[in-house]
Amino acid sequence: MKTVGDLFPTRRELLQWGGLGLLGASAQGVWPLRASTGGKARPRGSARNVIFYEISGAISHIESFDFKESAGMPKDLEVRKVRDDLYLSHLLFPRLEQHLDEVCILRSLLSHEEVHFRGQYYVQTGRQLNLAFAREIPAIGSVIASEMEGRRRPADTFPIYLSFNLEKGFPGALSTGFLPPRFSVVDINPESVTRGARLDGKAVELIEERWRLLKKLRDAQGRPPSVYGKEMAGYEDFYETAHRLLTDGRWPAAFQITEEDRKRYGNTSVAVSCILARNVLEQDGGTHYIHICHPGWDHHVNIWNRAVSNNHYKLCAEFDPAFSSLLEDLAATRSNADPAKTLLDETLVVAMSEFGRTVGPLNNMLGRDHYNKCFPALFAGAGVKGGVVLAATDKEGAKCTDTGWSRKEQPRIENIVATMYSALGIDWNKEIRNTPSGRAYPYVDPLGPNGYIPTDDIMSIYG
Repeated sequence: MKTVGDLFPTRRELLQWGGLGLLGASAQGVWPLRASTGGKARPRGSARNVIFYEISGAISHIESFDFKESAGMPKDLEVRKVRDDLYLSHLLFPRLEQHLDEVCILRSLLSHEEVHFRGQYYVQTGRQLNLAFAREIPAIGSVIASEMEGRRRPADTFPIYLSFNLEKGFPGALSTGFLPPRFSVVDINPESVTRGARLDGKAVELIEERWRLLKKLRDAQGRPPSVYGKEMAGYEDFYETAHRLLTDGRWPAAFQITEEDRKRYGNTSVAVSCILARNVLEQDGGTHYIHICHPGWDHHVNIWNRAVSNNHYKLCAEFDPAFSSLLEDLAATRSNADPAKTLLDETLVVAMSEFGRTVGPLNNMLGRDHYNKCFPALFAGAGVKGGVVLAATDKEGAKCTDTGWSRKEQPRIENIVATMYSALGIDWNKEIRNTPSGRAYPYVDPLGPNGYIPTDDIMSIYG
């Protein structure tokens, strides 16, 4: 007789398949939270979902979305003038070139950070790393999950916050901080999940059988697990959520991938991530924030050498079909919530790195190093005005000459975070007062490394 263990991965395999940013959650977390707001924010509320595509390791901005000719650049890039002040390599981005009418490019971002761990932590949390308080700081997706929990419908079983490949980033999948563990990310390893066991009818029967046995044990015990502390209560939330999820037929359906999908998206790890992100939103099971991590862009050495395993040609050849196909399919798929809209109409898509790469000639290892003074972000969907290029840099791409929004200061990751919160209808000026440390937690931190910074959302992307 088969058991659940025969049909499902082992614990080790489950950890490889995907996991929760759970174990780092603060044991001193408090709930309910006391929140206040200045009342000045006017959330746009144009999106039901956000997809954040992290180009992890940092793409060379001057050889992608802020093209500047420089020494060491190969001659085969087929750079074309797409529209006024926008040049793009047809060799590297042939598919994206066809979808620029749906994309807004902002070229003036500034980062506080210039090393990967801190930069990617900054991308996930929207603030600089402070070791004294890091344990209580939640990921952006966990904040979104806590805010959107009240909007959950009875049939919603999918995690609000889902990610792909965050385990491959320098910080990994970050925890919920002071928020309860139920707002944790479910991080999926795309390679492992497509090789995993199928969730069929027999497996669901066995899950239900084991669930009944577990319930009898709990009843016999006479005390709920929550009496043993917040950690046990967190795991109880996880078990309840997992049971509802695994018995929902939409969940296995979201992980079905056709050969045609693989062909169009590129049959790479990030391609599978984008296919699954599309599928999850199409199922409309309650997921509203998806973080896709596309690792490998750290080209200090041999950035243009086709003979090495990792180079700019290869990574662009992964990004272009995956990201472009995602935009295509979101635009072609009707929303279950509102059939008059497409998934792209109700999903804000953001693509960016943690910073840029050095400009001018290549370094002595024929690569480019870290550079945080200027780098771009791409936006699409949820009312974004496509076909627009915002901001400008000098002839080398080293200095911002036009910020591209209503402020003279360059926008930062804090402003990207505010923009995502605003699109989802979340007041980004909200502040939590009763954190474990007693230090207030603003949703968007106005304190930069050199004083106060603007915390506005970037409204110029909407035209």
